[in-house]
Amino acid sequence: MSSIKPDPTLIPRFNIDYGMKDFVYSLTNLKTEVDITELTKLFANSSIGFTNSGRTSLYVILKALNLPAHSNVGVPLYCCPSVFDAIIQAGHKPLFLDIDPDNYTISPEHLEEKIDETEAVIAIHTFGRPADIDKIQKIAGEKPVIEDCAHALLSKYKGKLAGTIATAGFFSFRTGKYISAGEGGMITTRNPEIAENIKKEIEKLPEPSGTDEIKHTIKTCARSTLYHRPWFGMISLPLGSRIEDKVDLMNKYSFKTAKIRNTDLQIATKKLQDFQEKVKQQRKNSQYLLENLKNIDLKLPFENKDTYCNYYLFPIQVNGQSRRDEASEFLRKKGIDTAKLFSKTPEIAKNRYGYKDGCQNTERIAENIIIVPNHYTLSKKELDQIINEIKMAG
Repeated sequence: MSSIKPDPTLIPRFNIDYGMKDFVYSLTNLKTEVDITELTKLFANSSIGFTNSGRTSLYVILKALNLPAHSNVGVPLYCCPSVFDAIIQAGHKPLFLDIDPDNYTISPEHLEEKIDETEAVIAIHTFGRPADIDKIQKIAGEKPVIEDCAHALLSKYKGKLAGTIATAGFFSFRTGKYISAGEGGMITTRNPEIAENIKKEIEKLPEPSGTDEIKHTIKTCARSTLYHRPWFGMISLPLGSRIEDKVDLMNKYSFKTAKIRNTDLQIATKKLQDFQEKVKQQRKNSQYLLENLKNIDLKLPFENKDTYCNYYLFPIQVNGQSRRDEASEFLRKKGIDTAKLFSKTPEIAKNRYGYKDGCQNTERIAENIIIVPNHYTLSKKELDQIINEIKMAG
């Protein structure tokens, strides 16, 4: 990436929705017990547990399943490498699966080839796009299927909420994710035996201290502020691009298991009260982008039959890595930040996690993918700007 010049008008690639009101609310309710009754109703009366992160939630689920030691856990190669870390920390090994190039989720065909080698499967609802859970579960048979819903809060598959369909599911409340509560993970299951095991595993996790809660809340508020205009384009992106390979700014790779902070749980439950309206607006923004970009030479996302996508992110495939990189650079110079999400994962997986080959769709998409802003806070004027500049870049 070339040196980035400060731009106070730059539209951030993601929406980090954590403000001063959230900061004050979380500290005011630091010791208040959280009522999760409405949450259990929303998630089809599932048993619900909480941890400090999505990756810890996955770790807890894997421990609760009591798989044989060093089991192969099937997981899409196209994802955040923190998923691989959680598998390893739980005492198992990631077995890499390719994805459907149209939907960015597990390829059922590749899973069928590898199912005899696996003891459990992680189905990631990437970008909020539901994986074909029925087909995945049919292939898995008696083997557990875990829904990774870090992107998929309120997405639906055949009318059922993501996270309530398979053996267990988990969500992420981390700042930068859809709900931006700070950090935190939520586990859902409707299996009583697994629910009891999950509860026992969560009880083993360390409790965050009051000092940690306060420090974390201050850090979350500061991080969110710096991800909004004008600070994002003036400070965060120019500085972050220089040090991102040296400093884990967004806590992507560190793995510390713990119970959820009460401050994060307070904000998550509060934000869920009006979250459906935000999803509706984000879907509306995404459909506006789709309608106005449909006649250009780019591969746009689409909604599969029987699914309801929350459109957490808006992926576009540009034909070829060099063209993708040129488009990304062009858009940034025009005031629109983008992300090449998970583009480094195949290489990271080769260097750190033992991936060799076999996931051709993933490797190709990693070179072509670009994420453009679609968040619910964008105005029509900003959406039109994004559309016009993508047309110029394409």
